[in-house]
Amino acid sequence: MNETIKKSSVFIWVMMALLVTGCEKMVDVGLPADLSGTSSIFQDSATAQTAVNGMYTMLYNSNGTNAGIYSSRISMLPARSADEQAPAAAAFDNFSSNSLVPGNPDVSDLWANSYNIIYIANSIIEGTAASSTITPLLKKQLAAEAGFIRAFCHFYLVNYFGKVPLITSTAVTITSTAPASSIDSVYARIIEDLTNARDVLATDYSWSGGDRTRVNSQAASALLARVYLYRGQWALAEAEATRVIGNTGLYSLVRDPNKVFLANSTEAVWQFYTNVWGYTYYANYNIPSGLSVPDYTLSNYLLSAFEPNDVRKSDWTGSISILGGNYTYAYKYKSKTNDNTEFETVLRLGELYLIRAEARAQQGNISGAQDDLNVIRSRAGLAGTTAGDQASLLLAIEHERQVELFCEWGHRWLDLKRTGRADAVLSVEKPAGWQATDTLYPIPTSAISTNPNLKQNKGYN
Repeated sequence: MNETIKKSSVFIWVMMALLVTGCEKMVDVGLPADLSGTSSIFQDSATAQTAVNGMYTMLYNSNGTNAGIYSSRISMLPARSADEQAPAAAAFDNFSSNSLVPGNPDVSDLWANSYNIIYIANSIIEGTAASSTITPLLKKQLAAEAGFIRAFCHFYLVNYFGKVPLITSTAVTITSTAPASSIDSVYARIIEDLTNARDVLATDYSWSGGDRTRVNSQAASALLARVYLYRGQWALAEAEATRVIGNTGLYSLVRDPNKVFLANSTEAVWQFYTNVWGYTYYANYNIPSGLSVPDYTLSNYLLSAFEPNDVRKSDWTGSISILGGNYTYAYKYKSKTNDNTEFETVLRLGELYLIRAEARAQQGNISGAQDDLNVIRSRAGLAGTTAGDQASLLLAIEHERQVELFCEWGHRWLDLKRTGRADAVLSVEKPAGWQATDTLYPIPTSAISTNPNLKQNKGYN
């Protein structure tokens, strides 16, 4: 682990004392009028960089030692909303049954944690801009990293909640009663922040000592590729994906699926350094302990989607028999010991091949799309795709995303939504509880009660 990342776990408590009190107020009662208490952080290059490392730590660890929403829950909650996970130990689950209420604590955390991180990112952007002592190069680097993180959080907010406040300031007069912006406006700012990050950030991992735990220019291109795909801008999605795939000096597809999620894997574009215990929250959440029935099991629908001889089913799932029942769980991350062998992977090359395959298929480049799809299928031990026209190829890519990206970062849930396929799939899989308005989560009660300009999403009281 890079030494500056180590320091961030200590410095995070300073960040929390100076910043998080203010950012919690953003969600509840409004932000402080200025950042005078944090201005000294950005007058020294060492503390400014540690502040940025603290932002990453907050993103993954929330308060320094506990799981934030952007650890395992950002992957597991939507896995239950979609068709990937189902409750095993409990008879009922609000996410699996698509019966969320505005007071759900996980939904509230998704909203609050996201805006807390956005507040810290905005603080860094404003603090570096106001600094008269750190170098112009450092200003650009740190502000671009913060801009990336701001875009990253806005991306998940807009995809889970729809219209949301677009927050680019720490000023209380702006943030405390900010109305929801249009989806187009939020995406426009996401693209602006990511484009700036792509053009400003280093192309390697020198800022994190070689670890892939701070974003670089390639990470910005990777997230841009996803954003453009979601927006239907196929040529731009292809171009950004190609930029990363073509950087063979840094990135290559890991041939052994068991090694994809190792620390600093060549497939990783951006990873989180693990928590203070030395293993990922993802593994801790998914791998059963002892002889207790696990809380959640992989759905039969997902398990039946794997083709015969697909090594991802054997390598990326595990099973346990307890009290006569057999339970299958996500086993992409395998370590629950304090060895730091795995880093939780946020962006990876496998997704980028599938982004480019879809973008090419949408542009009528059938052979190019087949080539990219077959790269992923070959790694899984499968023959090349038999899909030979645009319609069948798009369905084949949807299927490949289902089995390649399962239980990662809400991909399946967001794929069904963005392609307009949620109703067709989930109304069959969940006929008792599914309704079209479930594609958006409810705006938390805590947010609506403190901001009179927010309105609840349809389908929720």
